Amino acid sequence: MQTSKASQTGAFPAPKTIAVAGASAIEGGNYYGARVLANLVEGGIDATIYPVNPRLAGSRLLELQVYASLSDLPSTPDMVFVVTPVKFVIPTLEEAAALGVGMSVVLVAESGGEDERRRFRERIAEIARTSRMRIIGPNSMGVMNGNLSLNGSFASGTAGGRVPPGSIACLSQSGATISAMLQWFGDATVGFSWLISTGDESATGMEELLQAMVEDPTVRSIMLFLEGVGDGAAFRRAALGARLAGKPVTLLQVGKSDRGREAVQSHTGRVAGTREVFAAVAAETGIIETESFEEFFSTGRTMAQRPQRPDNLPRNRRAAVVTVSGGAASLAADQLAAEGWDLADFSRSMVAALAQSTGQAGLHNPADIGGVWRAPEKIGRAIATIAEDSSIDTIFISLGAGGVFADAVARAIVCAAAAVTQDVFVVWVGISAQVNSIFERAGIPAFGDFPLALRAAEAGAKFSASQAGRKDAEDLMRLLSTAPASMPAHRAAASQHIWTVTEALGDLRQAGLPCAPFDVAAALDPKDIAGRAERIGFPVVLKLSSPDMNHKSDDGGVAIRLCDQVAVEAAVAAFQTVAARKRLTATSVLVQKMEQGVEILVGIKRDPSFGSVLVVGLGGTLAELHAEVAAATLPTTPSFLRKLLSRNSRLNLLLDGYRGQPAVNREALVSFLADVARWALSKDERLLEVDLNPVMISGERISIVDARAVWN
Repeated sequence: MQTSKASQTGAFPAPKTIAVAGASAIEGGNYYGARVLANLVEGGIDATIYPVNPRLAGSRLLELQVYASLSDLPSTPDMVFVVTPVKFVIPTLEEAAALGVGMSVVLVAESGGEDERRRFRERIAEIARTSRMRIIGPNSMGVMNGNLSLNGSFASGTAGGRVPPGSIACLSQSGATISAMLQWFGDATVGFSWLISTGDESATGMEELLQAMVEDPTVRSIMLFLEGVGDGAAFRRAALGARLAGKPVTLLQVGKSDRGREAVQSHTGRVAGTREVFAAVAAETGIIETESFEEFFSTGRTMAQRPQRPDNLPRNRRAAVVTVSGGAASLAADQLAAEGWDLADFSRSMVAALAQSTGQAGLHNPADIGGVWRAPEKIGRAIATIAEDSSIDTIFISLGAGGVFADAVARAIVCAAAAVTQDVFVVWVGISAQVNSIFERAGIPAFGDFPLALRAAEAGAKFSASQAGRKDAEDLMRLLSTAPASMPAHRAAASQHIWTVTEALGDLRQAGLPCAPFDVAAALDPKDIAGRAERIGFPVVLKLSSPDMNHKSDDGGVAIRLCDQVAVEAAVAAFQTVAARKRLTATSVLVQKMEQGVEILVGIKRDPSFGSVLVVGLGGTLAELHAEVAAATLPTTPSFLRKLLSRNSRLNLLLDGYRGQPAVNREALVSFLADVARWALSKDERLLEVDLNPVMISGERISIVDARAVWN
């Protein structure tokens, strides 16, 4: 057997020889084996294709000779698509590894009981590890590349097996999503470099493939459909790498709700991260999150068409709207405001210029101009006039239908958009295929509804901001490259131990973190506790501590604003009653100086994928009621901690000095959060969860008042 030499192109070698193990005929054969072979042949890849099937050896499929095994082929294939019955998958991969095949794609799903499926996946991983053969799957829909005319899949949504070429890389943990995407994009001028259905990721995970797309010069933008992340640290590094490489990443992630997570577990065996954790990762890496398939597809297309404004001009979310409908104008204004965009005020000179260029006096933003269907040049002149205001970065054109006049209006918009530096987004309700193709060929994003256009414009603004803040990303990448990775949570901890407030505060104080002055009484002795309170200084707080109490306030285990010994002794007597009624064990009393200030919650949770996550929100007894929180995956930098604080709107009101309260020193708070993060990381995977609630802040003074920790 001769050894094939594959030419290098991008992330993976461009295959010159391809084998389909399990190739078949549609009639009376294996449907998937037939579809993969047909797509490869019809796709038109410049490669030799070898069908492999011992039952059909010596016959021909699609005019290609069929071989009995990989070892019988005239040359070693660069890529093998495995579509055999499941019992032959492992022997086929072993044979491919022995021959030195570079890449195999397993389109077969595992079967049998859980133990059998686990052994199947483990063996695939072992083959990949020992042979260094890259294995995609199992349960993959396939691997495609439009630039190579490679369609190694059983997808039926491609025209004649052809995948539109382009610069988008799509990685999906759902094969059906790729099939739907191919049909949605159709014959678009925006096409694909790599489309990879990752399958069950027994050997090659999403994280490794994302890193490969970052390094691939043929890829300019990336789309991810995620059900979960296995290696959060690797995912963070790869996503940050995409940001530093100037490649926008558009994400649709499922499994962020409790019900969604249950569905993901039943489908892939993964545990997805929470909504807050993925929002944190998106914030630091510049990932653009979407919430629906249509938004995912349209935003991904837009980011491939125009990730940046010409000359990398800034996008400051300052827009103008041109329309022919008063209702559309009002709707656009409402939705821009809801998204936090500024609808620019037209100056007097602008109003006068618009009157001269359009023949309509008194036009303001949104500009409702009429007569464009009969005079298409009118909308072109309006665009050109508005574009003279360089503070406006985005122009939305909102139209609908148009009938026989539509094509001329579309061409006028295209001509005007080519001459301006602003982003131009077209919203065309009831857009026809012909009108859409006019915008498609010109690279102008066009949408059937205003919210989709606005979300795509917002994605562009976020990407531009992430590129402007590259230094922050560089600093974080250096930190991630040198700091030990934060360990993810164990799927099922053998046992858990809860630290009481006295244990938690003791460890925090020993670590140098600022705690409100406190003492601990080992017994419910009123006189002893009153003496400790006097030494600390009134007023004080008493907290009944026991491993049997999770919510001290609800159970009557907290007494506040105690100003003398009599009040302290009465509170201890009440604690004795609570302890007897609830049969508490190992009781003690925390005697603590009463602190004043803004109450915040600072927490640590250990995410199954990303490890330690810092959480900040409103504190005190209403923390659960005001559940808005901001999160940051660890380790992180002071810059990202500052941004974390800015993402929590209610917290920001308090930090800035709500209703006459003194403003909080944000730099002192950032330094405190960094110290908490270092403390948590020093505990490695033993620490599962921490609640510092409340942390009291007054100006520069910060005091941890209460704490709880859960250990593995």
